[in-house]
Amino acid sequence: MANTCRTDIIIKASKKAIENFADRFDKCVDGAYPNTEDDSPHIIDEFGAKAELLIDRIGSKWIAIWDGGISYYNDTEGSSEVHFSLDSAWYPPSDMILEIFRQMEEIDGVGEDVRVYGSYWDEGYNPIGVFEVYYGQIISEENHDLDWSEWEEKVEAEGESEYDRNFWEEEVEPAFEILQKKLDKVMKEI
Repeated sequence: MANTCRTDIIIKASKKAIENFADRFDKCVDGAYPNTEDDSPHIIDEFGAKAELLIDRIGSKWIAIWDGGISYYNDTEGSSEVHFSLDSAWYPPSDMILEIFRQMEEIDGVGEDVRVYGSYWDEGYNPIGVFEVYYGQIISEENHDLDWSEWEEKVEAEGESEYDRNFWEEEVEPAFEILQKKLDKVMKEI
C-alpha cells in the first residue's frame, strides 16, 4: 500500500458558512506540527477534531494542503461551495472531514443544507473511493481492484505503449463513476 492519499473535498453550505471556512482555510499552514514558524494557524488546529492524539484529530498520521489551497470558491449565491484537496497518510482525513462538517452545521444549523462530500485515491490507486457526510458520519464506497501493472500488461498485449494511453481516463474515472452511482443509491435509501 502506498503512503499518500489525495482527498478532493467539496463543501456546499450557506454563503456565510463558506465565507467563514474560506477565510480561515486561506490563513492555515501545514507541515511540521505544531507550527512554530509563524503566527499562522495550523490546519490541524483550525479544522482538526478535539482529541488528545494527533491521529484522532485528523484521522491519519499526517496531513498537507495540496496545491496551495482552495481550487474553487463560489460565494455569489445564497448557497455556495468550496473545493480543496488534502494529502494524508494512507486514507482520507476522516476525523477532520467530520469536524469540518460539524463546524459548517454550527454556523448554518443542524439539519440545514450543509453537504460535505468528495473522492479520494491512494497514489497506487488502491483504494479509491467516494464519500459523503450524512448526519455526522461518513458514508463511502471503495474500490480496491485497480491494478496499474495489469493495465500495463493489457496495453502491451494490445501492441500499444502506456505512454500513448491514460490509466486515469481508462480505469480510474470509470471506477469513480461506478462508485458514485453506488453511493448515490445508498444516499437515496437512507
